[in-house]
Amino acid sequence: MAMALPEESREIRNGAQRAVQIHRLFIAIFLAGNVLFLPGEWWLHRAHLLLFALRAWVFAPLALCSIEAAAEWMVKRYLSLRENALIVTGTLLALVAIGAYPDVDLMRVSLLLPIVTAILHVRVEKVWLAGAAAFAALLALASAQMSDGKSGAILQALGQSALWALVLLWATAACHIVLRFGLRIWNELRVQTRAQTELWVRQILSEKEAKTDALTGLYNRKSFDEYLDFALQISDGTNTPLHLAVIDIDNFKQINDQYGHLIGDEILRRTAQAIQQHLAAGDFLARYGGEEFAVVIPEVSHEQAVQNMEKIREYIANVHHVELDGHRATVSIGLSTHRPGETRDELFERADQCLYRAKQTGKNKIVAWESAVPG
Repeated sequence: MAMALPEESREIRNGAQRAVQIHRLFIAIFLAGNVLFLPGEWWLHRAHLLLFALRAWVFAPLALCSIEAAAEWMVKRYLSLRENALIVTGTLLALVAIGAYPDVDLMRVSLLLPIVTAILHVRVEKVWLAGAAAFAALLALASAQMSDGKSGAILQALGQSALWALVLLWATAACHIVLRFGLRIWNELRVQTRAQTELWVRQILSEKEAKTDALTGLYNRKSFDEYLDFALQISDGTNTPLHLAVIDIDNFKQINDQYGHLIGDEILRRTAQAIQQHLAAGDFLARYGGEEFAVVIPEVSHEQAVQNMEKIREYIANVHHVELDGHRATVSIGLSTHRPGETRDELFERADQCLYRAKQTGKNKIVAWESAVPG
């Protein structure tokens, strides 16, 4: 058995809910009409007011509410029957409304109710089923009207029935055309929306690939340069501190040579995760290249920035890697604090000099500009 797509199920369910709302609106309009035209109806039917009042003001409202309540219960309990149940419900509501005022020929417009609401089921065959139900109701009304046997009444009933049959046929065909046209537009919009969504996704993925490092998932050097330029502008404009730390994995070439590049890649990823996990919310981390990472640290003092980087260094130094036979992969860190008016290259050059100093004096340490001896 073919299953309906989730989108179709949602459309059918929403259509059923809207059909129920229209039925309730129809009942509300009928009840409001009873109240609005009460004085006139009382005057016209004063000779047999009791029978009219029972039929139009008591039995008809009770029947309408009972039919709708039963239909809503059935729609909730028997999902497979909800479309047909709502079509039958619309037809019965129309018959009750017409039966309440049999002498008002215009009340036969109520037979359009099941046809119009059938559009909400988003299925063309349901429109024609509703049209057939309305036509059957029209035949039943015509038969009742001709039951008195008078030739004048029979001719009048035939004429009215023929006219309303044409109206129902026209309404069904019109709803068929509207639904077909609407479905075509809907399908075109859905295809266009899906294509646009796929394009957006590709653009987002393309932008992400252009800004991130495939191996570690961190921002790449291009993103780092753009962000550092922005951070420098903010620092100069607001006179807030800004620091740059350059982190390099010690003896990384030896790791690659001894254990292979796959193990080296894993150490890179693991180191990147360790750094990222210990950064503050406002810090910006990027893979600058090779085994080197760069961290932009805003808004904290020089001493606090050094302390934060020292915690990262200590954490990484205490990690024993199974892939390296339990040995460690330490890092050296160079840190410099931005000076007002300093360019990106100047700031990075000072941090890089600090990193070089850390490498030359034993590795697995942090050297900040204030304590470094450049050159």
